[in-house]
Amino acid sequence: MSAIGSSWQPTWFCDFNAGSRVNEEVLELFVATESEHPANPASVHAPGRRARAVLEQARERIAAALGLVAADVLFTSGGTEAANLAITGLGDRSLPVLLSPAEHPAVYEPALERGTALMAVDRSGITAVATPGTRVGLVALVHAQSELGTVQPVADAASLARELGVPLFVDAAQSLGRLDLGPVVASGAIVALSPHKAFGIRGHGVLAGRGLQHGLRPMLRGGAQEHGLRPGTQSPALALANALAIERAVAHRDDRVGTMRAVRSEFLTGLRTLVVDHEVLTPEANSVPNTVMIAFRGVDGRNLLPALDLAGVHASHGSACSSGAPTPPRILRAIGLDDALARACVRFSFSGDEARGSMHDAGARAAQVVQRLQKKM
Repeated sequence: MSAIGSSWQPTWFCDFNAGSRVNEEVLELFVATESEHPANPASVHAPGRRARAVLEQARERIAAALGLVAADVLFTSGGTEAANLAITGLGDRSLPVLLSPAEHPAVYEPALERGTALMAVDRSGITAVATPGTRVGLVALVHAQSELGTVQPVADAASLARELGVPLFVDAAQSLGRLDLGPVVASGAIVALSPHKAFGIRGHGVLAGRGLQHGLRPMLRGGAQEHGLRPGTQSPALALANALAIERAVAHRDDRVGTMRAVRSEFLTGLRTLVVDHEVLTPEANSVPNTVMIAFRGVDGRNLLPALDLAGVHASHGSACSSGAPTPPRILRAIGLDDALARACVRFSFSGDEARGSMHDAGARAAQVVQRLQKKM
C-alpha cells in the first residue's frame, strides 16, 4: 500500500509475470559481490582471476540446480537475448522454425527472419504439436505461455524434435519457480531463463541445456567470453546473485505453488462479488498457478487498464515487451477473440507472497471498475 501526497488509497500489484521484486538475500549477495570483486573476469591478473572464479561458481550452482554441468550454462543480458540467441543460432539456419502463436515476441520475431512453420493452438491456447509439412531446422515451444499462463505440451515437442533430428528450444521464463523444469531439461531441450521473474535481478539471463556449446552459433561478435558464444563482459555479481535466485526458485517451488493457487482463487472470488460480464481464459487445471487472463465484455479496452491503474489495481494485457503495441497479443487472436474483446483482456499475475485477503480486495476493486465501465457502454 502507498500514499501519494495527501490522497491515499490501497494499491495492489497484479503484474508479477512482468517482473518481481528482488529477494533481500539475493540483493545483498549482489551488492557484496560487486563490492568485493570489481575486476573484469576476463582479465588475467589476480583480481580478474578471483572475479572469474565467482562467475564460474555461479555457473556451477545454476547447472546443479537444473541437473546439468557447468559447460551447459551460458550467461546473457536477459531472457530476450537468450531466446534470440537460441532461435538464430540453433539447428540448420537455412530451414524454418516450427512454432505456434503461443510464443513470446522474443522467440516469434527472430523466427520470422529465419522462416516459420506454424502449429495451431486450441481455445485454451495450448499448442497442438504436429509433424510439419516441410523440413524444419528447429522446434520451439514455450513452457508456460506468457499471457494465458497455459502449460504447453513440451514432452510432445521433445518427442517430435527427436523424430525430426532437430534441436528443441523452450522458453521457460514464466515457469521458473512455478513449474518443474526437471523433465524439460532431461528431454534435451535448450531452455531460456529470466531470473528477474523469480525474485532475481533484472539485466541478466541464462541459456542452458545439454551439449549447448556443440550446437549453438553466436549472434554477436567481438570477444571470446562464454566460450565465444556470447561476447561481452560478464557480471560476476549478477551471475552469483541470480544463481541464488534460481536455486531458491527450484528449491521452494513445491511450497509456493499452493500459495500461488490460493491467491489466484482469492482474487477471482473477490472479482465475483459483483456481477460483471467476463470470461476466464486461463484453464485452471493446465496453467501456471499464479496467472489468470480475463476477458471483460462490454468494455472499451482502451480505457480498461488506465481505469484499473487509477483504482490501484496494477495489471497488464500481457507481456511487458509488447506494452504499447497497437494490436493485442498474438495469442488472443489465435484463440478466436476479435480485436475489440482481445483489447478488453487483462492478465493478473501474483507472487504468492501477498497478504491474506489482499487479493480478494483487489478482485473486488477490479469488479467495481469493470462494472462502472460496462455501464458506460
